[in-house]
Amino acid sequence: MTWQQKREQSVIIFTLLLFIVLAVSAAASGQPATPDFGKYHAVVIGNQSYQHMDELKTARADAQEVARMLEEKYGFKVELLLDADRDRTLWTLSQLPKRMTNRDRDNLLIYYTGHSQISHSGAGYWKPVDADLVNDSEWIPTALITNILSTVRAKHVLVVTDSSYSGSLQLPDDSRLRESREVRLQRLLETSSLTSLVSGSERPTYEEGARHSLFARSFLITLRDNQEVLSGRSLFERMLQPVYRSTGQLPRYGYINKTSHEQGDFLIVPKQLQENIHQETARPAVKMKALPAQEPQPVLAAPAPEPPKKGDMLLNEATGIEFVYVPGGCFKMGSPFGEKGRFAWEGPVHEVCVNGFWMSKYEVTQNQWEKIMHNNPSGFKKSGRGQYPVENVSWNDAKAFVEKMNKRSQRVYRLPTEAEWEYACRADGSGKYCGGDNPDVLAWHEENGGKKTHQIGGKQANGFGLYDMSGNVWEWCADKFDKDYYAAGGVRNNPRGPSGGGERVVRGGSAGSRVHNCRAAFRFRNKPDYREDLLGFRVLMQE
Repeated sequence: MTWQQKREQSVIIFTLLLFIVLAVSAAASGQPATPDFGKYHAVVIGNQSYQHMDELKTARADAQEVARMLEEKYGFKVELLLDADRDRTLWTLSQLPKRMTNRDRDNLLIYYTGHSQISHSGAGYWKPVDADLVNDSEWIPTALITNILSTVRAKHVLVVTDSSYSGSLQLPDDSRLRESREVRLQRLLETSSLTSLVSGSERPTYEEGARHSLFARSFLITLRDNQEVLSGRSLFERMLQPVYRSTGQLPRYGYINKTSHEQGDFLIVPKQLQENIHQETARPAVKMKALPAQEPQPVLAAPAPEPPKKGDMLLNEATGIEFVYVPGGCFKMGSPFGEKGRFAWEGPVHEVCVNGFWMSKYEVTQNQWEKIMHNNPSGFKKSGRGQYPVENVSWNDAKAFVEKMNKRSQRVYRLPTEAEWEYACRADGSGKYCGGDNPDVLAWHEENGGKKTHQIGGKQANGFGLYDMSGNVWEWCADKFDKDYYAAGGVRNNPRGPSGGGERVVRGGSAGSRVHNCRAAFRFRNKPDYREDLLGFRVLMQE
């Protein structure tokens, strides 16, 4: 279980405790005691056998299994459409406003798998099985679907598409405003929502011979393993990393623009859990004597989330950067006398302690850079930009990148300090390189790298699960460079480097470096506006 899931589980436990407390309080006051999740409805569409386009391989099986899961485990009333043409699809959707009439109790989920398309203007379309390949008159505009859903009188509506929905309709979800858990849970339960979970591809992505698409498989596994109250946002978070790792595409979650979304969220509740809550809250209320006024009343507190542990992972949704948690600690920084290739400014060896932080698992890639900066400065441009590090970036460029990341998130991103970089590189070990003493296993360097970049993660990870900290591309650090900084006796706890100097630290060596320059302790410097083809960076996220 990831750290994100553990944190979400603590919220779920609190939710259930809150339900019970509210129910008991209601029973004592003579009000209805049982929390009401309402009725659950679903329309599941699986289009596989197209008349004028390529046949998809798993859409029918995906839709059938999703329908079965929703019915059997979660108590949905499901209408299943397989290989539906335009008329049947639109007729089914048009009936929803007539069937969904209880604004306080109805919940609606729509699942679509099939061909789709986003036009150059940003308009989105679902393609029924009778759709023409190029004539969009037989396609179904997602704007039309949005209009229909806007008239549905349901409390919560969730659209899940193993395809695209239209980027112009997707806005960032703001259900994570800084608010107490109690306030957030109350908002999710009491306010309406119209949200969508989108795979990000124009057609389902699958592995050869697999029964289900990669997105559908993650969706089904998440629902199968879930035993708690699951919000739409939580569903998205649990699927995010598996889908990204298997497809290279980032699914998205957010509210649908131009609808009556009111900052609530879809809540998926297993049938057994609903029955347990009903049984618990249906018990006769016990008459209790009033406590003396001076005695403190019991207070229900949300369980504190478990702190992150070594190896826990998070994913930045805007860029696809994976972060690995590096627990804080102390280590011996610098190189000892006699280490081959050692420079005087690498010593003396001294103890340094750093707080825990999240370090990007890989060097920032060209694709990740493009998502934030909308350009690609790399000298080694590759067709698989998501797998090769961005380079030819200055310290100023890297700093601008993390500043733009910060504007898109409540998290704090920055370049690592030199101390944090070396601590993460050594990973509780004393090896000469980042993860051990064998550079050929750990690093791309001059003798095996051909003076060009290589795919990220192509060598062995270190003890923290970080790749390419030795070799491939040089990595900028936040600190200014001073060759006498170590000798002067700096700060022991969380050092930030010298206050003076015009150059910035680079670490790790590159595929064009002598092997000794890929050592854990090797430190070099460049001017902050300097660029070269084998110079990149990785990002730190503060705890």
